[in-house]
Amino acid sequence: MKVFLKTLSVLLSLSILGALPGCGTDRSVPIPALSLSDVDVTDGYETDGLSGIQTGRFNRLTFSYRATAPLRVEFTYRNSDGTVTEELLLSEKETTASFLLDGFLENKTASALTGVRFSALRKDDPCILSVSDFYCDKQDVPKKTVYLENDRFRLGINLDWGGAIGELTDKTNKTYKNLLNAHDTGRLVQQSFYGPTEIPGYKNGIYGETVWGYNPVQGGDLNGNRSKLVAYEQTDTTICIVSRPLDWAKDNSPTFAYYTNVYTLTDDGVRVQNSVIDFLDTPWTPRHQELPAFYAVSALGTFVFYDGQKPWTGDTLRYERDLPFWGGNPDAYYTVKDGNTETWCAWVDDAGYGVGVFTPGAEILLAGRHAYDGSKKPTADSTNYVAPLKTFALRYGEPYSYTYYLTAGSVDEIRQTFQQYQNANASESEETT
Repeated sequence: MKVFLKTLSVLLSLSILGALPGCGTDRSVPIPALSLSDVDVTDGYETDGLSGIQTGRFNRLTFSYRATAPLRVEFTYRNSDGTVTEELLLSEKETTASFLLDGFLENKTASALTGVRFSALRKDDPCILSVSDFYCDKQDVPKKTVYLENDRFRLGINLDWGGAIGELTDKTNKTYKNLLNAHDTGRLVQQSFYGPTEIPGYKNGIYGETVWGYNPVQGGDLNGNRSKLVAYEQTDTTICIVSRPLDWAKDNSPTFAYYTNVYTLTDDGVRVQNSVIDFLDTPWTPRHQELPAFYAVSALGTFVFYDGQKPWTGDTLRYERDLPFWGGNPDAYYTVKDGNTETWCAWVDDAGYGVGVFTPGAEILLAGRHAYDGSKKPTADSTNYVAPLKTFALRYGEPYSYTYYLTAGSVDEIRQTFQQYQNANASESEETT
């Protein structure tokens, strides 16, 4: 367990999945030719000596590394489609990286690793690199949706859409099979960040009638293309995901970002530890960011949150009914008052039952409804949305991490559960100071 918890720490800080206990198999093949010690890869370094290695069929590459600057790794391999080259972007860290090949979820495998090239991401950042324990292996392919389940909840993670959340079921409530909307790659509980609009050499996409900026979306893009699954591991209570998101308003255009999600199911709900690292070589400016983007089924049509300055005292909640569409609506922003740490919110039905999200430190709640029709279908076009927002800018190669919580029940139950999480967070903070 200590090793597993250490791995989760690596996940959150580096956004690249370290090998978990048991992830190596008898099918792993070491590649001694890829052992490097303090090699200057600033201008590029390509390994040789791979042609005679018999790798067998593989769908994953894993290696330990130490680098003094962010770098790009290009893997060339052969599969049934011919010769394929993929890239992985890495931060200047000392850790273990794991990389699933394209086609992993379709059970595609490679037959030979024919080339590996290392290079610095930026020419003005000299990169000295050491690599060890490089091997190919074949990870078992799960179903495209994987689940965590206990007596109370069932959490569905859609690996086909970047490992975002597509399902949350409360077994104590028979009215709703799934409380969340999962209409398309944009309608999930997922990471999404908004970057620069003006980028040298970048052709902006168009979303609706709006010129759209750089927007890594975990599920994929508006054309239905799915983001790349980079790494996946699962235990009885936790699912760990690393994905490389697509740019929302473009057509199958990978961004320079990596998302890490660590999902943990408890008796009370779901804890999600998220991390993003971005290597776009254009400075971001501070703006509202979704932590996370959250979509509920239309039938949960009333928005509930705390709008006072006496948090966690049982003070009166605010109920907003008949909310309009949030896009372009300045009234859809509900600013959290100074001193209010009760930053949870929920979408509930007329009986007061629903689903809630709690992001400690949120500054604004952006909420609204789209095409409201009271549907309980998770694939319906109609949906209710909220995003706990915080204003900041991502920085090149620097991870940003946050934690949020999900639960379901009556308004009082949701509030009580989130207060328990808040109390636990406060205790942890006191222990570390």
